[in-house]
Amino acid sequence: MRHYKVTSAEDGMRLDQYMAKMEPMMTRAFIQKMIKGGSIFINHKKTLKPACKVREDEELLVVVPSIKEIGIVAENIPIHIIYEDKDIVVVNKPPNMVSHPTDYGAHVSGTLVNAVMYHCKNLSGIGGERRPGIVHRLDKDTSGLMIVAKNDAAHHNLSKQIEERKVVKKYVALLKGHLKPEEGSIEAPLLKTEGKKNEVKISNRKGAKYALTHYKVKKYIKDYTLVEVQIITGRTHQIRVHFASIGHPVCGDKVYGDHELNEKLRDKSGLSRQFLHAEYLKFRLPKNNEFIELKAPMPNELKIVLKNLI
Repeated sequence: MRHYKVTSAEDGMRLDQYMAKMEPMMTRAFIQKMIKGGSIFINHKKTLKPACKVREDEELLVVVPSIKEIGIVAENIPIHIIYEDKDIVVVNKPPNMVSHPTDYGAHVSGTLVNAVMYHCKNLSGIGGERRPGIVHRLDKDTSGLMIVAKNDAAHHNLSKQIEERKVVKKYVALLKGHLKPEEGSIEAPLLKTEGKKNEVKISNRKGAKYALTHYKVKKYIKDYTLVEVQIITGRTHQIRVHFASIGHPVCGDKVYGDHELNEKLRDKSGLSRQFLHAEYLKFRLPKNNEFIELKAPMPNELKIVLKNLI
C-alpha cells in the first residue's frame, strides 16, 4: 500500500500520467489496469478512470497488486525460434527484451514469456507465476539463445543439467582494452549488493556464490578485445562483473562499464547496449537424451559496431 500527495506541479495531470511520474518502474499498461481494477483511491474515494485529473493537495492511496493477482497475458510478439520439439523451444532473444515479467509493474508485458506463451499456449509451471517455462535467463540488454520448457518434466531435466554444469553456454563479448593472456579463467565469488537493486559485486562474505568464467580471445580490434566466453556457473551478471573486476569491462555496459568509453562507442560506432551475445548452447534433449548444439549468429547491429571500429 502506497500513499501520495499531489503538489502544485502535478495539479491537473491525468491520473495515469501522475502515477507514471510517481512510479517510473511501473508500465503505463500496468497503471491503467490498476486504476480500472479499483486499486487507486483519491481522498478515500475509489476512481476507475485513467483520464481523471488529480488536483493539488489531494491524497492518493494505492493498493499495488502482484503479478499473480493480475495474471500474465500471452502477446503476439514475433520471436526467432532456433529449435522446437514437444518438450522445449529455444529462442534467439533480441536485446531490449526482458526474459520474464517482474512483480509490481516493472515489466508485465512485452517480455519473452509473454511472447512464448502466445506461441506455445501452455508452458511448464515450475518457474512460478512470473516465469513459466523459464529454465535460465538473459539480461534485458543481452541477446541470444534461451531455452524455454513446455512441460514440467522437461523443466526438471534441464534444470538438473544446468545444476550439474552439463549445459555448455558460450557468449561473445567486446571488452575494453587488450585482454591478456589470450586464454584464461576468472574465478571469483559473487554477491548481490544490499540496497542496490540487481547489482552484483565480487565478495568473500558469507552468502557469496562461487562463479567461474573461461575466456578465449577471438581477435583484437583497435583498443578493444573480441572474446569468446564460456560460463561454468550461471550467476546474475557474472560475465559483466568478472571482466569489469579485471579492468576489461564489457563495452556498452551501463552498470559495470566505463561510462565515458560507452559514450564514445555510441557516438563512433552506434553501440547502444552492452556488447554481449549468447551465441552457443550444447545440452541433452529431454525427449531422447541426445546432445544438441545450437548457434545464434551475432546480430547485425553488433556486426555493424565492429565494422565501424575498423
